[in-house]
Amino acid sequence: MRIRDILDPRHIVLDIHKGTKREILTALSHPLAQTRRSLDHQLLVDALVQREETSSTAIADGIAIPHGKLDLGDEVLCAFGRSAEGVDFESFDGNPTHIFFLLVSPEHEPSLHLRWLAHLAVMLKNPMLRRALVAATTPEAVLTALDEEEKALARREAAVRKP
Repeated sequence: MRIRDILDPRHIVLDIHKGTKREILTALSHPLAQTRRSLDHQLLVDALVQREETSSTAIADGIAIPHGKLDLGDEVLCAFGRSAEGVDFESFDGNPTHIFFLLVSPEHEPSLHLRWLAHLAVMLKNPMLRRALVAATTPEAVLTALDEEEKALARREAAVRKP
C-alpha cells in the first residue's frame, strides 16, 4: 500500500481553519469533488458527518481520520488537510487537531477500507512524521514526508522477516 496511490496532490489542503465539523469536512472534501465530478459532494459530506456523529475520528496526538464509504466502484479516495494552529475536532485527548486524512472507500470493500485505516494509523504513530506534516508548506512536502515514512516502514518490516 502506498499513500501516493490514493492521495492526489490536488487533494491536499494546507489551510484548514476553525469551524464546525461540517465546515471542516466540507473544506477537506471539496478538492475530491472538484477533481472527480461524478462524486456527489453533499452526499460525501453527509456521510462523513454521519460517521462523526457515531464517534469522533479525531484519535489523539493532533490526528483525525474522517472516513466513510460510498458507491465509488473500486476506487479509494484520500484527501489530506493540515491546520497549523489546530482546530477543535472533538479529539479523545482533548487537544487541537492539526492533521487530517480523509478516506473514502467503496461500500462493497470493507476490508480494503480497514486496511487503509490501519496503514494510516501505523504511519501516524511516528512523531517525526506528524511534525513533518504539520510543518509542510507544499503538497509535495506532504507527499515526500509520507513516502519517506512508508519506505522506513517497509525497511523495518523486511528486517523483521529476515531469519
